[in-house]
Amino acid sequence: MGKSVTGRGISGAAVAGLLGFWLGVPQLALAQTDPPKAAQVESQASGSAACSVRVIHATAGGSRFDAGLEPLRPQLTRPPLSSWTSFALLQQHELSIPSATPQQFALPGEHVGVLSYEGPTEASGKKRLRLRLEIKDGAAKLLSTKFVINDSGTMLQAGLKHDKGLLVLGITCRIVS
Repeated sequence: MGKSVTGRGISGAAVAGLLGFWLGVPQLALAQTDPPKAAQVESQASGSAACSVRVIHATAGGSRFDAGLEPLRPQLTRPPLSSWTSFALLQQHELSIPSATPQQFALPGEHVGVLSYEGPTEASGKKRLRLRLEIKDGAAKLLSTKFVINDSGTMLQAGLKHDKGLLVLGITCRIVS
C-alpha cells in the first residue's frame, strides 16, 4: 500500500480529487489552453520532444529563490503561487521523449512522474506539443492529465504536499523532430 501523500491519512481518491480540482483551475495550472479542435491542424504523432522537468519545493517561510529558477520567476511569483515566498530547485530532469514512448522521472516521497509526448499540433500558426503527465505512488495514479503547450513553452503543475510546503513541477518542452 502506498504512503499517504498529505500525511493526514486521506484516501488516494480524495488526493486525486484535490489534484484534479487544483488542475481544473486555469490560473493554477498556468498552461496554455487547448484551442478548439476545429482550429487545430493535427500532424502525425511523430518525432520527439526534449523536455526539462524542474522539481521545485515552494514554502511560505523565508524568501529564498534558487538561481536555477530565474527563468520561471515571473510565473512563480504571481498568483496563484504568490502566497509561497521561498522556492528551491530540488531536482532537474532532462528528458528526450520519442513519440508515444513515456519517460519516467523521480519525485520526492517515493513518487514517480511519467511524461509522454503525444505529437505536435499547430494552432494559429504556432507550433505546439501535446503531452501527458502522470504522477504515481506505486501502482496508484495520483494524477493523469493531458495538456498542450507552445513549442519551448512552460507549464507549471502544483499540488503535492512536501516537507511543510508544496511541490511544483516546471515542465518546459520543445519539438526536436
